[in-house]
Amino acid sequence: MSTSSTLWERDEQTEGKHLILKHYLDGWFPILGRWNGRLLFIDGFAGPGEYGDGGPGSPQVALDCIRRHKQGNGLQGVELVCIFIESDERRARHLEQLLTQQPQIPDTTTHVLQGTFDDHVNAILDRIDQQNEQLAPSFVVIDPFGVKGSPISLVERILGNPKSECMISFMYEPIRRFHRQPELERHLDELFGTKEWQRCLAMEESDAKKRFLHDLFARQLKEHGASHVIPFEMWKGNRHVYTIYFASGSPKGCNLMKQVIWKVEPSGSYAFCGHAGQARVLFDANTDPLAKQLKSEFGNIPTPIEDIEEFVMSDRTIYHLGHLRQKTLQPLERARKITVVRPLGGRGFPSNRGIKVAFH
Repeated sequence: MSTSSTLWERDEQTEGKHLILKHYLDGWFPILGRWNGRLLFIDGFAGPGEYGDGGPGSPQVALDCIRRHKQGNGLQGVELVCIFIESDERRARHLEQLLTQQPQIPDTTTHVLQGTFDDHVNAILDRIDQQNEQLAPSFVVIDPFGVKGSPISLVERILGNPKSECMISFMYEPIRRFHRQPELERHLDELFGTKEWQRCLAMEESDAKKRFLHDLFARQLKEHGASHVIPFEMWKGNRHVYTIYFASGSPKGCNLMKQVIWKVEPSGSYAFCGHAGQARVLFDANTDPLAKQLKSEFGNIPTPIEDIEEFVMSDRTIYHLGHLRQKTLQPLERARKITVVRPLGGRGFPSNRGIKVAFH
């Protein structure tokens, strides 16, 4: 096999995606493994498993994460099923050979499926439907090279199963370059699940077109089964190189993804921008914007802290629960900008203690 036609070099987008994937799986596997005996990881566009410089591909990132947790006495007794889908036959065979050379991970099985993401995942979901069962808790990576093969209708089928989440790479550059070509119209209809994307054809300003298509994709994910959608732009210097969308039905999953982004961003390798509602906000350690959001959302009505937590975890803020108590509520209480009702006395902001907070 000629590796020159099978492997390629890593780029900035890939490095950023792998950072996010690694940190998210480091949280997702042990959290879901506490309550479920079987977990499923699907890499829909797996590639050959490694790059020209020998660096790991996304299948290896996932398996390394599983191996670390298994060796550290985590995920004991949890069955891990990893499905790697690759359309190119040479790359699929290369990945298969790569996996056979690695030590077996306890209670972990790997399957390399050669073919399209669309065909294989629909076939898996068809079998689940025929058996009148539900998919095991799943994390699905959808990272296509272009706009083909990742219809939003399939994302909807995946998210229709509880505890299933998707990490989707939005390939804006191919859309920008080729959206006027008639042969791509059907694929763009499938990607967005609507013909509304065609409104961008009348837009001359590139920034307006870009923002319209990104916002449309986020809205369509919400229309097709995602309770929470977190889009993150990845920048290298002043250049926007990638956008990753995280789609989940769980506020805890949403909160975990935001924790991951805040963890990765200070590395200095990349700068991330997050979208909360219609706002585009650079990540900043200052939580004053969160305090303003909480005041606007809840006002001076005493609100159970559990409701405030759920709001912070959701896709309506770029913040996560680690920003709430010590970094936001405690300074606000010291500044007498909130009133805290603690029926059982005590201090701080523990959950399940009947605490209510009013903002003023």
